[in-house]
Amino acid sequence: MRVAIQGNHGSFSEAAAKWRWPEAAIVPCREVRVVYDGRDVSRVSAIERLRGGIGLVPQGRCNFPLLSVADNLRLGAWSRRLVGPALTAEVEGMAERFPRLRERWGVDAGNLSGGEQQVLEMAMVLMARPRLLLLDEPSLGLAPGPMETVFATIRDLVRDGITVVMVEQNARQALERCDVGVVLELGRVSLVEPAGQVLGHPGIRRTFLGL
Repeated sequence: MRVAIQGNHGSFSEAAAKWRWPEAAIVPCREVRVVYDGRDVSRVSAIERLRGGIGLVPQGRCNFPLLSVADNLRLGAWSRRLVGPALTAEVEGMAERFPRLRERWGVDAGNLSGGEQQVLEMAMVLMARPRLLLLDEPSLGLAPGPMETVFATIRDLVRDGITVVMVEQNARQALERCDVGVVLELGRVSLVEPAGQVLGHPGIRRTFLGL
């Protein structure tokens, strides 16, 4: 399943995104109770949540720019403590999943294009084997071609059984590719509907799409 969160400035969609996802424990929960897969994860650490199946790709670059693509992927498996043949097999599997990363195997991550870095960062988080993937503005700053690559990657992840929740500034692109749309206004959920219905909502089209 793919879920897109939309909201204007100050709506909480930005706060939810900028390293403050309560599900990812980047900022400790205070008044929020978070239950995932039947377990209260409100007070567990970020690494415990990652090991429990919740992965986050934050906004902006979050790779190791002076390390190669291959080394970035190896570091992505750190939470699983993989070494030797097991680590090699996982990295090779990720290379098969993302052939473009294989082509850039020995290149420093900081020398990749914006779209390639976004795909690399998703692949790094996938090395931890999450079942829920949180994405913060995955298309930010990308040209149309790389943006399409990123959204196609998200579609493939969902096909493989990973649930994706994303905060995305490109409302049309997100809603056209998601199953459910969530609209936040002034910190409150104002609308939860199938994405196609959200996309066709007159108020949403006026406020977020300029139509």
